[in-house]
Amino acid sequence: MIIRFWNPGALLLGLLVAGLLLAVACGASATATPQPAPVATQVPAPQPTAAPTQAATQAPAVPTATSAPVTRAPTAPAVSAPTATPAPEAASEASTTAQAQAKPDGIYGGVIDMHVAGNVAHWNIMECGSGGTCMSPTSPFSNGLVHYNGETPEPLDIRGDLATGWTVSEGGTRYIFELPENARWHDGTPITSDDVVFSINEMLRTDVPRPRSGQIRPYVKGVEAIGPYQAQIDLHFPSSAFLAFLATDFMKMWPMHWVGTDPETQRNMRLEENILGSGPFRMVEHEKDVVYRWEKNQDYFKDGLPYLDGMNYFIINDSSRILAAYKAEQVLMTVYLNSNMNVREGQELQDDREGKGRVFFAGPTLWHGMLINTEKEPFTDPKVRRALNLILHRQAFDQIFGAGEYQIGSPLPPDQWFSRTTEEWLQTPGLRETDNGEKHPEDIAEAQRLMAEAGYEDGFETTILAANFLSFPDMAQVAADQMERWLNIRAVVQPEEPAAGYVRYESSDWSLGFHGNGILVMDPDQLVAGSYLSAATRNYSGWEPAKIRELYDAQLIETDTEKRRQLVLELGDYLAAEDTHVVITTWAMLVPYVDNRIKNYNIASGFANHTNKEHLWYEDN
Repeated sequence: MIIRFWNPGALLLGLLVAGLLLAVACGASATATPQPAPVATQVPAPQPTAAPTQAATQAPAVPTATSAPVTRAPTAPAVSAPTATPAPEAASEASTTAQAQAKPDGIYGGVIDMHVAGNVAHWNIMECGSGGTCMSPTSPFSNGLVHYNGETPEPLDIRGDLATGWTVSEGGTRYIFELPENARWHDGTPITSDDVVFSINEMLRTDVPRPRSGQIRPYVKGVEAIGPYQAQIDLHFPSSAFLAFLATDFMKMWPMHWVGTDPETQRNMRLEENILGSGPFRMVEHEKDVVYRWEKNQDYFKDGLPYLDGMNYFIINDSSRILAAYKAEQVLMTVYLNSNMNVREGQELQDDREGKGRVFFAGPTLWHGMLINTEKEPFTDPKVRRALNLILHRQAFDQIFGAGEYQIGSPLPPDQWFSRTTEEWLQTPGLRETDNGEKHPEDIAEAQRLMAEAGYEDGFETTILAANFLSFPDMAQVAADQMERWLNIRAVVQPEEPAAGYVRYESSDWSLGFHGNGILVMDPDQLVAGSYLSAATRNYSGWEPAKIRELYDAQLIETDTEKRRQLVLELGDYLAAEDTHVVITTWAMLVPYVDNRIKNYNIASGFANHTNKEHLWYEDN
């Protein structure tokens, strides 16, 4: 059976996080508990059946590629858009001490073999922009102040990670976080409020890259230690998105004594030898292209956690080898939402593992699209960028890579409270097609006219960088074929190993690129700041027209929901009709897998949640 998860946490975040701040969730002693968000068409997990087990302490060799027939996933259900709710005005209190879910006695232990789809690019979570190449390998040894509760199916349940509780006051602009007195860094040094102040200030820096952690900058006015185990964060304005951002796995705390407070002499936290965290696991081995091995932190400050003795993260990025490894039970679960499988492969795996494991189809959690280096000729010309936006046939990408299940590649995700509907986007130049499913001829003609005006009537030669991740090289080839067919642009696809691809993007060694971007929080703040501002995660060429900044800043502080919606609609229309640095082809789904013997697993509401694995256990059936 298929388990379809249409990300209710992301879809309803604007509605529910404000309520969360008034009844901030968490442990048995919380003053109030938020109501669960409705889950759209989530089929109950199949009951486990007797089968040979493999919670291996030794990993078998990764299998070679196999081939199998592909089946088409069923049609995705429609999801209604929520209404945004303003941030709180009254003070609130919450106790968020982690309470481990009831678990049968005697089943602590086990080393679980898991799958991650990429090598680590670096170990600096502050500079991290990728879920696979830096977030996933840093999360097991790290803690944030708060995190999304992996022990509940309620996707908006935020509880303390390092924090044991917090209060919200001053009209929703002041947060005071309480810290435990028994928490230690892995070298035995106590964790104090000075570490929190240091870490938040590191996230706020503008002189160094902060592609994800820096997304709390618009909210945070300042942070200070008001006691050895109390940290105060003041906001510029009340925001329901602040806590939701802070709970993601990019907002980790750093040890001040280890990193150093002088930016000129700080340890280089990109390097493996400088890893030091406080989390439930310690890394004991890392072999590039093969595996990360983790062992339990015996001195973890959360009583009873973690349950597992360790984990092996096997690095496999080829989708056929991934599929074979899951089928052979050589890996038992996906480390985070991205398994690097597409919808067709997920459907095939679900058919193969029926009754033994669960495949989730989670979305919209990211976009796929073609990046444009606006600092490289001829893409410095907005007419060329507009021609590319008009010419890519979005529906073809959906059919080829999403089996018809993805959402249309509009600049903002369709059918959200702040965006246009699918039907409206399908009438938009660049996104529309003819009644018989062909690229709309008026869009082709307009793209050709723009190319001629820019002086490229006969096209040109270029390249498309594509990391070997989520079928990006194949997507790049489809884009190249469409560009040559209609604009005579002759593009050579350049596949790269994911970590090497990021190096090229960051050094501006590219012209076009096919990539994706995971969404932390389904809110205009995240979608614009994370994709379209100059410091955005995938905005490697720093494109940012004044109009985009003007509309972003205006919606950021607008408290009237309808007025804010109109500002964001205007911003989306600008991206669709005027200019953009990325041509989004689809709003896609991620396809994670988990074996039924992995217990206490709940699907995350975003790709940057639930990745430290402290709450999971293995139970033989």
